[in-house]
Amino acid sequence: MAKRGVGAIVCLFLGLLLAGCFDVEQSLRLERDLSGQASFSMTVNLEPLADMAVRMQRGMAGKQGEPTPAELAAARKEFIASRKKSDTDFTAKRAAFEKSLPPGVKLLDSRVDDQGLKVVAHFTFSFDNVAKLSQIQFPSEGGQQQQQPGGKNPFDQPFGGLRVVDEGSTILVTSVPTNPLPNTQGSKPGGSGGGDQAMPPEAKKQLEEAFKGLHIGFKIDTPLTVLSSNATRREGSTLYWDYDLDSMIKMSQQQAAEGVRARFRK
Repeated sequence: MAKRGVGAIVCLFLGLLLAGCFDVEQSLRLERDLSGQASFSMTVNLEPLADMAVRMQRGMAGKQGEPTPAELAAARKEFIASRKKSDTDFTAKRAAFEKSLPPGVKLLDSRVDDQGLKVVAHFTFSFDNVAKLSQIQFPSEGGQQQQQPGGKNPFDQPFGGLRVVDEGSTILVTSVPTNPLPNTQGSKPGGSGGGDQAMPPEAKKQLEEAFKGLHIGFKIDTPLTVLSSNATRREGSTLYWDYDLDSMIKMSQQQAAEGVRARFRK
């Protein structure tokens, strides 16, 4: 195994973990009639994963100490060469994607920038009813949903966990934040892959290194009166929820984790 290249090790981890440093933000502008706009932004930084791979390679070869700058640079270069570059030109897929959107949902803007070790994507939608956002499904290669070795991409459905309940005089909005971490214990709400097998301490340490910059954010801006919420903070009419690596690890270890929850008066 000591002969494995950095690219092979990285591909192994990508298959098992779909790893990378995720910075994700989902936002809603919710009007009184439940129409509005939604945005989904995601930055995936794979540099920590490439650096972790070269440390693993050194360890398997019996080498001590931290990698040199030259070793890290070579590992990152090999990783870029080994991974399948994402489709940076979303124009060819946009028409088919727009046709797949539920009636009443429109794509207003889309940008995907593949920078080798970093992929930045941003999408903005309008909707006539907020409940329809959960039906949005991003296209995969070839236009068909493909099952990855470690499970599907955790963000194939940008608002897949969003639920809206009309309670008569009030509206309840909930969303289980998508958890990109592999399951370490028990079920993993809102994410993909995983299993019930506990993760060894060394593997957990490597996982924490790969995801050390993890951030998942959700916000709702609305003129509706907020009756109650579990938002982490509030600024004016905007509610914010923020999750980091520690909160995502706790969530992955809980049988039933509560995510976004807000009740509004109509």
